[in-house]
Amino acid sequence: MLLITQPRVGTSHNEILALQIAAREKGWDVLPAPTSWRLDEDLIKSGVKGTPYGSQTFCEVIAQQMGWTLRQHSFDWLAKLPFEFLKRKVNFMTLGEAKKLQEIKFIKPADDKCFLAGIYPPGTLIVNAAVLDDTPTLVSDIVEWDMEYRCFVGKGCSSHFVFTWSNYLFHGQINEPHLQKMIPGDLEHPDDFMRKVLWHCFQNDMTGPSVIDIGVIPGKGWAVIETNQAWASGIYGCDPSSVLGVLEQACY
Repeated sequence: MLLITQPRVGTSHNEILALQIAAREKGWDVLPAPTSWRLDEDLIKSGVKGTPYGSQTFCEVIAQQMGWTLRQHSFDWLAKLPFEFLKRKVNFMTLGEAKKLQEIKFIKPADDKCFLAGIYPPGTLIVNAAVLDDTPTLVSDIVEWDMEYRCFVGKGCSSHFVFTWSNYLFHGQINEPHLQKMIPGDLEHPDDFMRKVLWHCFQNDMTGPSVIDIGVIPGKGWAVIETNQAWASGIYGCDPSSVLGVLEQACY
């Protein structure tokens, strides 16, 4: 198994180092990609199995060269969840349709970060002309989040489960590493909430190796925030070895 990582700086660099160390401990080969992202022809022809890790664009470029297929949830995955797991209304539409909305909403791209996610009053969703009106877009009611948790999800022996999780935001503050397993005493365990979400997804053919962020809405409890590609998501204090287990499933 081969882990190909993107040259990064700052916190992303530290996370990549943690993944590289964990990969070597698992017996994987590790290749920091060249700054050009162009891989050696002999490696490309080798047929080796592996996974990239970095930005979405980097991973797509590496996977294309290596003949790997990247797995992720469908763009409308979040909007297909029932209200009990969202605690708010979420709709899937095109960017062109979102521009015409007459209510203030939280709007974000459903795929890559091609425009800035945020709260948009009517008529204020103005993006770069290069971003087409048919861009997949998620639109949701505006809510506040007390706490936010990152969950790396993959398939076990019989069903999907949370391989590793961490609490990365606590009452608006980025959580300290030694507190990243924090759960307030009056809350359901994040694994218990995720188990319900994943069982629904399994029954409706919506499962797959991924990152699912969940959080706590004041007065409403647990809710799913969003889903992201496992190979392009920060590990945010999650166990690196467990993250690799999900990455391995998310690329074939």
